[in-house]
Amino acid sequence: MNDTGYTIDGQPALAKDFYAVACNPQRHVVVEACAGAGKTWILVARMARAMLEGAAPGSLLAITFTRKAAGEMRGRLFALLAEWAAMDDEALTDALQARGVGRVDTDLLACARALHDQALHALEG
Repeated sequence: MNDTGYTIDGQPALAKDFYAVACNPQRHVVVEACAGAGKTWILVARMARAMLEGAAPGSLLAITFTRKAAGEMRGRLFALLAEWAAMDDEALTDALQARGVGRVDTDLLACARALHDQALHALEG
Protein backbone atom coordinates (compact mmCIF):
# COMPACT_ATOMS: atom_id res chain seq x y z
CA MET A 1 0.00 0.00 0.00
CA ASN A 2 1.21 3.49 -0.84
CA ASP A 3 1.03 5.54 2.34
CA THR A 4 1.81 8.80 0.52
CA GLY A 5 -1.36 8.71 -1.55
CA TYR A 6 0.53 9.39 -4.78
CA THR A 7 0.31 7.09 -7.77
CA ILE A 8 1.65 7.18 -11.31
CA ASP A 9 -0.19 4.99 -13.80
CA GLY A 10 -1.82 3.19 -10.88
CA GLN A 11 1.48 2.41 -9.15
CA PRO A 12 2.58 3.85 -5.79
CA ALA A 13 4.95 6.78 -6.17
CA LEU A 14 7.03 9.11 -4.08
CA ALA A 15 5.84 12.71 -3.97
CA LYS A 16 8.88 14.01 -5.89
CA ASP A 17 8.34 11.47 -8.66
CA PHE A 18 4.63 12.27 -8.82
CA TYR A 19 5.30 16.00 -9.16
CA ALA A 20 7.97 15.39 -11.81
CA VAL A 21 5.38 13.55 -13.92
CA ALA A 22 2.36 15.73 -13.08
CA CYS A 23 4.18 18.99 -13.84
CA ASN A 24 5.70 17.78 -17.11
CA PRO A 25 3.85 19.54 -19.95
CA GLN A 26 5.01 16.82 -22.37
CA ARG A 27 2.77 14.28 -20.63
CA HIS A 28 -0.99 14.04 -20.57
CA VAL A 29 -2.12 13.69 -16.98
CA VAL A 30 -5.26 13.47 -14.92
CA VAL A 31 -4.93 14.79 -11.40
CA GLU A 32 -7.67 13.81 -9.00
CA ALA A 33 -7.68 15.23 -5.50
CA CYS A 34 -9.96 16.81 -2.93
CA ALA A 35 -10.26 20.57 -2.47
CA GLY A 36 -7.09 22.19 -1.19
CA ALA A 37 -4.83 19.31 -2.19
CA GLY A 38 -2.77 21.28 -4.72
CA LYS A 39 -4.42 20.81 -8.10
CA THR A 40 -4.07 24.51 -8.96
CA TRP A 41 -0.40 24.37 -7.92
CA ILE A 42 0.15 21.56 -10.42
CA LEU A 43 -1.74 23.35 -13.22
CA VAL A 44 0.26 26.54 -12.66
CA ALA A 45 3.48 24.51 -12.54
CA ARG A 46 2.55 22.85 -15.85
CA MET A 47 1.92 26.26 -17.45
CA ALA A 48 5.23 27.62 -16.16
CA ARG A 49 7.05 24.49 -17.36
CA ALA A 50 5.41 24.81 -20.79
CA MET A 51 6.62 28.41 -20.98
CA LEU A 52 10.11 27.26 -19.97
CA GLU A 53 9.99 24.90 -22.94
CA GLY A 54 9.07 27.73 -25.30
CA ALA A 55 5.28 27.87 -25.24
CA ALA A 56 3.99 31.38 -25.82
CA PRO A 57 1.96 32.69 -22.87
CA GLY A 58 -0.98 33.37 -25.19
CA SER A 59 -1.03 29.75 -26.33
CA LEU A 60 -1.85 28.39 -22.87
CA LEU A 61 -5.42 27.37 -22.16
CA ALA A 62 -6.86 26.26 -18.85
CA ILE A 63 -10.57 25.61 -18.51
CA THR A 64 -12.11 26.14 -15.10
CA PHE A 65 -15.62 26.14 -13.72
CA THR A 66 -15.69 29.85 -12.89
CA ARG A 67 -14.11 33.11 -14.00
CA LYS A 68 -13.00 33.59 -10.43
CA ALA A 69 -11.02 30.34 -10.56
CA ALA A 70 -9.50 31.33 -13.92
CA GLY A 71 -8.47 34.69 -12.48
CA GLU A 72 -6.95 33.01 -9.45
CA MET A 73 -4.95 30.67 -11.67
CA ARG A 74 -3.72 33.57 -13.81
CA GLY A 75 -2.79 35.48 -10.67
CA ARG A 76 -0.88 32.52 -9.27
CA LEU A 77 1.01 32.06 -12.53
CA PHE A 78 2.06 35.72 -12.61
CA ALA A 79 3.00 35.60 -8.93
CA LEU A 80 5.12 32.49 -9.50
CA LEU A 81 6.89 34.02 -12.48
CA ALA A 82 7.52 37.23 -10.50
CA GLU A 83 9.02 35.15 -7.68
CA TRP A 84 11.25 33.31 -10.13
CA ALA A 85 12.46 36.61 -11.58
CA ALA A 86 13.65 37.74 -8.14
CA MET A 87 15.15 34.48 -6.79
CA ASP A 88 18.83 33.78 -6.42
CA ASP A 89 20.28 30.81 -8.30
CA GLU A 90 19.96 28.32 -5.44
CA ALA A 91 16.35 29.18 -4.61
CA LEU A 92 15.33 29.19 -8.27
CA THR A 93 17.03 25.85 -8.85
CA ASP A 94 15.10 24.40 -5.90
CA ALA A 95 11.82 25.89 -7.19
CA LEU A 96 12.36 24.44 -10.66
CA GLN A 97 13.32 21.03 -9.32
CA ALA A 98 10.23 21.01 -7.08
CA ARG A 99 8.29 21.26 -10.33
CA GLY A 100 10.09 18.30 -11.87
CA VAL A 101 12.82 20.05 -13.86
CA GLY A 102 15.78 17.70 -13.86
CA ARG A 103 18.93 19.48 -14.96
CA VAL A 104 19.11 23.20 -14.21
CA ASP A 105 21.87 25.27 -15.82
CA THR A 106 22.55 29.00 -16.14
CA ASP A 107 20.64 29.25 -19.43
CA LEU A 108 17.53 27.72 -17.88
CA LEU A 109 17.80 30.03 -14.87
CA ALA A 110 17.98 33.04 -17.20
CA CYS A 111 15.01 31.75 -19.18
CA ALA A 112 12.96 31.24 -16.00
CA ARG A 113 13.77 34.75 -14.82
CA ALA A 114 12.64 36.24 -18.16
CA LEU A 115 9.22 34.53 -18.19
CA HIS A 116 7.49 37.18 -16.08
CA ASP A 117 8.38 39.95 -18.53
CA GLN A 118 7.34 37.75 -21.46
CA ALA A 119 3.97 37.07 -19.86
CA LEU A 120 3.43 40.77 -19.11
CA HIS A 121 4.23 41.70 -22.70
CA ALA A 122 1.82 39.03 -23.94
CA LEU A 123 -0.95 40.64 -21.88
CA GLU A 124 -0.33 43.98 -23.59
CA GLY A 125 -1.15 42.42 -26.95
